[in-house]
Amino acid sequence: MDRDKRRDDQLAPAESAPDTSDGMPARLDAAVRLLVGPANFAGQGTRWARALEERVPDTLATSFAFFRGLLDYPVDYGVPARTYRRNRRWQLYFYNHVVRNYTHVLIEAARPIFGTLHGPDASGDITYLLTKGLKLGLIAHGSDVRIPSRHVEIEPWSPFPDLEDETVELLEINATRAVELFTSYPGSVYVSTPDLLDYVPNAVWCPVVVDVGTWRSDAPVLEHERPVVAHAPSKSAMKGSELIDPIMERLAARGLITYRRVEGVDPADMPAVYRDADIVLDQFRVGSYGVAACEAMAAGRIVVGHIAQHISDRVTADTGLELPIVDATPDTIEQVVLDLISHPERGREVAARGPAFVQQVHDGRRSAEALAAFVEQPSTVPPNWKPSWIRPKVVMMAGNDIVVDARVLKYAQTVANWGLDVTCIGLPGRRLRGVRQFGNVQVLCPVIPSKVLLTGWRKRLVNLKANLRPWFNTEAEYTLAHARWQYASRELRGERGRDRRDHERTGGGSGSSRPAQRSILDRLRRAARWRSLRLHRAVLHARAYFVRRAKHKVADLTDLGIGKRRERLLALYRHLPSGRWRRVMPELVDQELTLGPLLDRLQIEIIHVHDVFMLGIAARAAHRAALDGRTIKIIYDAHEYIPGVPVVAPRRVAAYSDLEREFIRDADRVITVSEPLAHWLQRDHKLASLPDVVLNAPVEPPEDAEVMGLREQLGLAEDVPLLVYGGGVNRARGVGTVVEALPQLPGVHLAIVARVNSVTAELQARALELGVGDRVHLAPFVAAEVVPLYLRSATVGLSPLLHAPNHDIAVTNKFCEYLAAGLPIITTDTPAQADLVKELDLGAVYAAGDVDDLVRAVRTVLADRDRIAGRIAGDPELRHRFSWAAQAEVIRSVYAEVMGRLPDAAWAPGATIVRQLLPGPPEPPETKWRAFKAAAKASEREPSVEAVS
Repeated sequence: MDRDKRRDDQLAPAESAPDTSDGMPARLDAAVRLLVGPANFAGQGTRWARALEERVPDTLATSFAFFRGLLDYPVDYGVPARTYRRNRRWQLYFYNHVVRNYTHVLIEAARPIFGTLHGPDASGDITYLLTKGLKLGLIAHGSDVRIPSRHVEIEPWSPFPDLEDETVELLEINATRAVELFTSYPGSVYVSTPDLLDYVPNAVWCPVVVDVGTWRSDAPVLEHERPVVAHAPSKSAMKGSELIDPIMERLAARGLITYRRVEGVDPADMPAVYRDADIVLDQFRVGSYGVAACEAMAAGRIVVGHIAQHISDRVTADTGLELPIVDATPDTIEQVVLDLISHPERGREVAARGPAFVQQVHDGRRSAEALAAFVEQPSTVPPNWKPSWIRPKVVMMAGNDIVVDARVLKYAQTVANWGLDVTCIGLPGRRLRGVRQFGNVQVLCPVIPSKVLLTGWRKRLVNLKANLRPWFNTEAEYTLAHARWQYASRELRGERGRDRRDHERTGGGSGSSRPAQRSILDRLRRAARWRSLRLHRAVLHARAYFVRRAKHKVADLTDLGIGKRRERLLALYRHLPSGRWRRVMPELVDQELTLGPLLDRLQIEIIHVHDVFMLGIAARAAHRAALDGRTIKIIYDAHEYIPGVPVVAPRRVAAYSDLEREFIRDADRVITVSEPLAHWLQRDHKLASLPDVVLNAPVEPPEDAEVMGLREQLGLAEDVPLLVYGGGVNRARGVGTVVEALPQLPGVHLAIVARVNSVTAELQARALELGVGDRVHLAPFVAAEVVPLYLRSATVGLSPLLHAPNHDIAVTNKFCEYLAAGLPIITTDTPAQADLVKELDLGAVYAAGDVDDLVRAVRTVLADRDRIAGRIAGDPELRHRFSWAAQAEVIRSVYAEVMGRLPDAAWAPGATIVRQLLPGPPEPPETKWRAFKAAAKASEREPSVEAVS
């Protein structure tokens, strides 16, 4: 078995996958198969692996690390750092290889084994490996658990006060987290140096291993004309080099020593450096010793360094041997070196004890004895154990840039309040692109490269000549063709994942229908498609010998209107191939190619899809997760009845319907915005149970909110009747009916709270024609959480929707906002809202589009306004029913059923209350290091007693 062969040269770069035939470590044939990685600091991972193989029967081990390109030590299996961190396919291959071929994994320095596959540290890997039945151990090397704030308390020469505050703060946070992991882990925990037991007291010392034969030297000590003093720090700041270099240089300048400051030497050349030295200076700030000191002791050199007394005592107690290192600090190093030169016999005696000490403590026997308990004894770690800070991951997906979507933000902040880890993923827009943090919610809107937007049959016909050519002439041609192949491949794999996921699901859950069974013919067709795709890939690669990248353009489709003609067009497109979503919306393929891998990297338990646009991307992610042995639950939140969406072009609406029809059965739970819509969804998609209803209700305003009211904003007196419409404006919203009614309502003003667009301009122009321009006001939007405070100075709230399928079943957010503001409501006879207004005595109803009937309704409500407003204000149950807190109770029950259980925080008082949708990023956690620095600065500012006197 060629264990030292580096296979990273055979791996593909980060953008492509490695060849599994030779890109993974050799398979081991033994009862115990151990993987050690991924740090291999100073070659210790490899040394521990060899020590265990030599001393524990029927055990084979693989050391693993990623190569940094500087001072890399030999390992059994290594990959470039770029591959380790960024190559998703390699990470998946390696993960599958490990769970299939190893029985034990020893994780070094709390670093992730599989790069970023399961998160930024080892805690994510631990969760997945335990569920796969592997036995895990943890081992700390040094700075990974050496908490700076604690080190300065026990070590006066600690290096941390002299380092950059940002660097130390990061070390403090990471080390604190690692110590929490090590001390809470119920399995085998080790440290490589004895001082680390101060931080991980539950650990076992697994000494670093040195090959005594490699370092042994017969060269005499202190017989040079001028003694040679060597110092070879791996990290000069941690070793105290800046403190001892000037001292040694002064001694060298006086001709007393030859000082050799060694840096950047290949590890293989270090034995020669030590053999030619008399005195080796180790470290003077940490208070312990490590691999370099052991190597120098094995070479029979005089080792000088700072060893804290309790560490020296601990080594003696554990080994029965005195540590043969001459203790010195930066204050005493000059005198210590001069004494050694003056009394060489003392130095030779200490040097002579070095090889024997290393032979007994650091030759691998003690390390193997420590690790033997890990590989030989049964595991005590429950398969479902996870660190306390790992929270269930929820992803909210929407087809916008998130920050403009109040409903998504309400959900996200609510679920985050329950102790779940929430990330919102959307599309880049004017308000946000990239990554932002809002409170405990992360929002990602990555740029979507356009790869296939202009492909399809039209593009293929236009470029028929290019498609028939045996090679690609431009980069764009190749990228478009390859992206189509890539999506077809992912789609086929997703179908396999759907079969596996459907097989594992119990079936019949809320919002899902019984999975369809694949026939033998379907399976044969799929196998043929799979082989065809493999052949197609080879053809594409051959044609793309000279090209790699793509250019893109953007297409646009728009349409307006409602009515019978639109309904007929929609019905036609829903039955024609030209209305299928893959033809109409090629941009969804681009989005899948970008967002799909992002979802694969996140270890998700729930994807909550808001509206239809992202439903297919979420479903495919769940299918792929099933192939990887993970389960992702999908909650589909249908904000609208898709076939009834007004304004949008009928062909695109047909495509939306096609998309929903294809993927809604993958949802484990369906939520929607009104009772009628819930029944329609169940009817159209034959759902096993009725979707849950969550109204788009307003959240509680911030306690310290100060908002200028709408009436004050417009400069209107208290006795002026003020009608208000709040929300998006298009012709189907019916605001034009209100403008037409104003000439019959003298003295009545209308406030339209909306963003300016062509329709608002039309409304203002029409108001001028009617002579009521001075009574029609366009008012600005305010933050969603303060809308009720903004509107409450109005007289009546309006919902003038015209009839459309979606409008007839809608309970709009403005309806709930008017109630939260305490306003009477006038609505059209769209059934969902009209029934509520009549049933609850909230105002009046008029025939949609009927100006005279609207005039009647306004006069009726204005005459009875005080009574209706008082009735709303005096009914707390009514206000709660249409509040977000009430909706959050429904959401909580849905999540509890889908996840099995929720954290205790979900049931705490106030868990359903949200007051801010876009809070600032959370304050960085308070650390002991920050407190230490603050105290140090405070003491510097205080005058001394002598100065005061």
